[in-house]
Amino acid sequence: MKTTTSLILLLIGSITACGGGGGGNSNNVPGSTSALPSSSDKSASSVISSSVQSSAISSSSHSSSSTAETATLKVVGYTPSWSTSAAEIQYSKLTHINYAFVLPNADGSLQSLPEPQLLQTIVSNAHANGVKVVVSVGGWNDGDDSAFVAFAKTEEGRNRFTQEVIELVDTYQLDGIDIDWEYPNPGSEAENFRLLMAQLAEAMHSDNKLLTAAVIASGNTGNGVVAEVFNYVDFLNLMAYDKNSGDHSPYSYAEASIAYWSARGLPKHKLVLGVPYYARPSWSAYKTKVEENSANACRDTDGTDYWNGIQTIRQKAQLARNYGGIMTWELSEDTQGANSLLTAMTEALWNQPASFVCN
Repeated sequence: MKTTTSLILLLIGSITACGGGGGGNSNNVPGSTSALPSSSDKSASSVISSSVQSSAISSSSHSSSSTAETATLKVVGYTPSWSTSAAEIQYSKLTHINYAFVLPNADGSLQSLPEPQLLQTIVSNAHANGVKVVVSVGGWNDGDDSAFVAFAKTEEGRNRFTQEVIELVDTYQLDGIDIDWEYPNPGSEAENFRLLMAQLAEAMHSDNKLLTAAVIASGNTGNGVVAEVFNYVDFLNLMAYDKNSGDHSPYSYAEASIAYWSARGLPKHKLVLGVPYYARPSWSAYKTKVEENSANACRDTDGTDYWNGIQTIRQKAQLARNYGGIMTWELSEDTQGANSLLTAMTEALWNQPASFVCN
């Protein structure tokens, strides 16, 4: 492994994401794509070796996304292992499900996947509905990103991480991987993140799998994701929430996040706007707010708590139509009834009539 990986440093600056990663379905409605076949077995060293062999291929054959992806909107739903019921997921309204989370160790290995049976059920149900499933690695983790920092700074750590990601994708017949490092800082961490994402892009895209990442809404920490990373990912999920402990995700914050990443050169079709299904400062789920008072479905505050009600979610979805689509944290916090945020979100995204009318 080490003899081949030493060559990757000579190529890492020029690797771009291979075509066919397919960030969305082939039609402009969820649930229209059949499941990708499970990937064939491979090691990180063979992936890196293949990048050496393919380095002479012209850059035109390494387009960052397919034509179909460029024209397709994504509806991405994060679903956490600790609060999800596979039966309650509205698969027909999604294009992608991000299963959260598996944590990395400082040596690049992965910790045990939480609730593996749950993931298997979700993958089976999702693929039956033409929905892609990826596992998200990382998460907020109480602000502790030390494992990412440690393994990403060495070849050995990046190689082990890549190998374990490949094995995870193969084992659960996933459609790719989502990296949620919160957050690489500008400087050496940014460069190590770039090296890691370049290597993961080669591993995932060579097998027609997705590579995505969740990123901060805006600000200096966003510079920890250098522009070259845009070439490696199929799309980025913009976490345009948690601006503060009060009105944390107004429409203006969505606009500001889009403006920030657009100004940095992120292509429109790779920009997926994130929205919250919870309130702050209480951290109550949207469904809890609606249970407390049905009027909360159509407003963003009760005077003490702040969230995104149906009308704001629709406005954000209409905004997201101009880009790569929309993402939510997280699906289990939604209602299952007529006032579902996911329903309102997808109707607005696909320019369909509203089934729930706010007075």
